[in-house]
Amino acid sequence: MKIRSILKRIKDNFPDRLILKKMRLPKRAVALFIGSVMIPILIILQLYSDYSKDVIENELSNNMQLAVNQIKSNLDYRFEQIRESSLAILSTAYPYIRSGSTDVEEQLNEYKELKLLVSAYEGKHMISKIRLYVPGDKIYANQQDTFYSLPDIQQLQNGEAGFYFQRGVHWIETYGARIYESGGLTNVISCRMTISSRTNYEEIASVLQLDIEENKLSRIYSAGIAANEEIYLVNINGTIISHANDSRIGKKGLSPSELSVVLDQQAGHLSGNRSENEDLVAFAKLDAMDWYLVMRIPHTAVAGSDMLTFDMSRMLLILAILVILAIALIWIYSSIIEKTVKRINAAVVQLNNDGIEKVGSLFSQDTASKDPLAVFEHNANNLVVTVKELLEDYYEAEIKAKDYHLKALQAQINPHFLYNTLDSIKWMILEGETDDSVWMLNAISKYFRLSLSKGRDIVTLAEEINLVRSYLGIMQKRYKNRFTVDYVVDESLNDCLIPKLSLQPLAENALQHGIMHSSNGQGHLKITVWRQEERMNIVIEDNGCGMTEEQVSNIMNNLHLNTEGYGLSNVDERLRLFGGEDCGLYITSILHKGTAIKISLPMKYSS
Repeated sequence: MKIRSILKRIKDNFPDRLILKKMRLPKRAVALFIGSVMIPILIILQLYSDYSKDVIENELSNNMQLAVNQIKSNLDYRFEQIRESSLAILSTAYPYIRSGSTDVEEQLNEYKELKLLVSAYEGKHMISKIRLYVPGDKIYANQQDTFYSLPDIQQLQNGEAGFYFQRGVHWIETYGARIYESGGLTNVISCRMTISSRTNYEEIASVLQLDIEENKLSRIYSAGIAANEEIYLVNINGTIISHANDSRIGKKGLSPSELSVVLDQQAGHLSGNRSENEDLVAFAKLDAMDWYLVMRIPHTAVAGSDMLTFDMSRMLLILAILVILAIALIWIYSSIIEKTVKRINAAVVQLNNDGIEKVGSLFSQDTASKDPLAVFEHNANNLVVTVKELLEDYYEAEIKAKDYHLKALQAQINPHFLYNTLDSIKWMILEGETDDSVWMLNAISKYFRLSLSKGRDIVTLAEEINLVRSYLGIMQKRYKNRFTVDYVVDESLNDCLIPKLSLQPLAENALQHGIMHSSNGQGHLKITVWRQEERMNIVIEDNGCGMTEEQVSNIMNNLHLNTEGYGLSNVDERLRLFGGEDCGLYITSILHKGTAIKISLPMKYSS
C-alpha cells in the first residue's frame, strides 16, 4: 500500500509539472534561438560589414593612389618639357635681345628671327601663347602680341610684391589672360623665366612667359575619371588652381586637417576620420612646383559601391539560410524533448498501472524503434562518415591548392604598364612621330603575345628572357634610351623552366625605383644567368640610386607579408611555390651605386 501511495502521488503531480514544462518550452526555444543564433549572427554581420567596408576602402585607396601617381608622372613630364622649352627659347633669343644694335634694319632682322623662334614653340607641349619681354629701346618692344617692353612687366612687379623679379623658372597659378585676339579672358597657368644681364646681376635682361590654357591641362588629368570621382590641382594653401569645372577654381580643395597631412606626407591617401566627411582622398606633389594633384571619392559613393552591395546581399542570404536552419534545429530539438517527455509520461503511467516489470520492456522497445536519441545517434554516425569523406576530399584538394595558388598569383597582370605605354603611343602619334608609334605598337603586341605563352604558367628561360627583352625595348623607347641593357645568359640553360613573369617585374622594379631616380647619368641594367651545380642562378643588377642596409632589411622582412600586388612579394611567393622555400629573392644594394636581385632555382625541364 505504501508503494502504491507513492506511485499515486507521482502520477498526480507529474502531469501538472509536465504541462508547465510544455508551456515553458516555446519561450525557452525562443530564448535559445535569440541567445545562441540571432545575437551571434547579428554581431558577425556587423563585423563582416565593417570588414567589407575597410577592404573596399583600402582597395579603392590603393587604386586611387596608383592612378594619381600615373597622372602625376604624366604632368611632371609635360611641365618638364615646358621648362626645357623656356630654357631653349631664352638661350637662343638672348644674343638678339642683348645685341645693343640701334640700326633699324638689324633690329627688324632680329624681330624676324625671334618671331620664327617663337612660332616654332607655340602650340607644342600645351603652350598656347608665348610672351617675350625685351628692353624698351627695341623697336619691336611694343608689338604687344608676342613682344612686350620690360618696363611693362616692371610696372606689374611694383604692384605684386616683387614676385616677377625672382630669377629662374617660376610657375604662376591660374589667372585670366587674353590668349586669342577675338576672345575674352582665358584661364591660364604660366611658366615665367627671368634672366639677368651677364654684366649686371641686378639688371633684368629679359622675361619669357609661356601661357598654358588651364582647360587643356584639366582635360589631360581628368580623362577617364568616373562620374563620382573628382581630380584637381591645389596650391600649398589648399586652394584649387585647376579643375575640370571652372567654377571650382579659387575655392578650397582641402580641409585644414587634410592640408596638414598633405603638406607633411607629400604623397599618400586619406580615409575615415582623417579626411573631410570620411571621403577617400589620394594625393601627390608635383616635382616642378609646390602644387598637389588630388583625387577625391565621396564617402557616399564608397558606401553605395557595387562591391559593398554584393557583399551585403550575400551576407543577408547567408543570414536567411542560418535563420531557417536555426528554426529547423529548434523545432527538431523541441520535438525530441516533447517525444521524450511523452515516453517518460507513458512509462510512469505504465509503472502505475502494470508495475515495474512492464517498464523495462517499454523502454527497450521504444529505444530500439522510436527513440529520437537513437535516431540522433544514427545521424551522428552518418555525420562521422560524411566528415571522413570530406576530410579525404580536403586532403585531395590541398594537394591541388599549391598549383591553384601559383596560377592565381601569376594571373595578377599590371595594367599600368599597358596604360603608360598606350599613353606614350598616343602622344607619339599626336606629335607626328609615326615611325616610333608604329614600332611601339608592334613591340607591345609582341610583348603581350609572349606573356600569354599559350596559357602556360611555367615557361622556359629562353621564353622569359625574350619577354624581358621585349619589355625593356619598349621602356627604352619610352624613356628615350636613358638606359642600356646587357644580357649575359648561359645558353645551355635556355630549356630550364621558370614561372612566367618572374623576371619582368624585377626589371621594372630596377627601372622605376633605381635607374629613374639615379643622378649617375646614363642608366645601365645587366641580366646574368649561369649554372651552379644543379641550380640556375639569375641576377638583375642596375646602377641606380641604390638603398641603405636598413631599407634592404625592411624589404626582405616584409616580402612574405603581402603577395596581392604585382611587385617583389608576388614574385618571391611564386618562386617559392615553384621551387621550394629556398628559392625566393635575395637583394643586395649600395646607396648611390645600385642594386642587385638574385634568384636561385632548381634546374627543371619539361617532361
